[in-house]
Amino acid sequence: MAESTRESVITQARELASRLGKDSLTRQEFFRETGLTAHHIQKLFPDDGWRGVLEGAGLSVTFQNEPTPDETLLDDFHRVVSEMKQIPTGAQYDARGEYSFAVFKKRFGGIQGTLKRYRTWLDEYHPDAPERQLIPIKSKHEVVTTAPITKVTQGGQQWTKTSSVVFGAPINFRGLRHAPINEQGVVYLFGMVSEELGLIVEAIQSAYPDCEAKRCIDTKHDQWQRVLIEFEFRSSNFREHGHDPSLCDMIVCWEHDWPDCPLDIIELRSVIDKMEG
Repeated sequence: MAESTRESVITQARELASRLGKDSLTRQEFFRETGLTAHHIQKLFPDDGWRGVLEGAGLSVTFQNEPTPDETLLDDFHRVVSEMKQIPTGAQYDARGEYSFAVFKKRFGGIQGTLKRYRTWLDEYHPDAPERQLIPIKSKHEVVTTAPITKVTQGGQQWTKTSSVVFGAPINFRGLRHAPINEQGVVYLFGMVSEELGLIVEAIQSAYPDCEAKRCIDTKHDQWQRVLIEFEFRSSNFREHGHDPSLCDMIVCWEHDWPDCPLDIIELRSVIDKMEG
């Protein structure tokens, strides 16, 4: 498939509207018929978004400038959940929803914040909806148990999981005994090796992106350049969380599992394999 351009997207929108006999299109209609995603629109129309597509194609802009109400966003999220019979990832919602998941990320704070708000919305509007059982949010007092496991692994017997703390694989890297199993572990490990990677950390924050740093681009002349970093346990989590790639330069992760990632990647699992403990 040829790479999309602003002109090709506008042409596709115009032709699709003509074929459907409509003077406007929704994002969902466009994504479903063309196979494109919200990422393509964000990349090609960073300033005007879907409005830019409609205006470029000479179609009616039917939405308003006012922020979409929470209830409207959550109603559409509920529709997608009901159709899929599961909680969608950010990418899956982008392919089926009327809005961009980036809106949910900004409004509610990512997938976990969205699910908390979605549960509250269901309690108010659809208290008996079966979709409530799909939300993987548990109270801090709940204990999750698993069925006994009898599989024998390379190290011997694999035991049944209990409610105590879970650790990653033993790595004994400097002061870190076990591999990360979440994003916080990735941040800690990155702090241990960032200087050796040619990075100087300026700030780490809770807002997206997680980290602002500088990277050495010329060791001979000691020249540095600003870089915006997002921490993820797996690189594909970046896509699932609905992050905007245009606002970030690099993903630092434990495991790189996103072959088509448009950003620079530091896979810490590979990095520490090449370093002495």
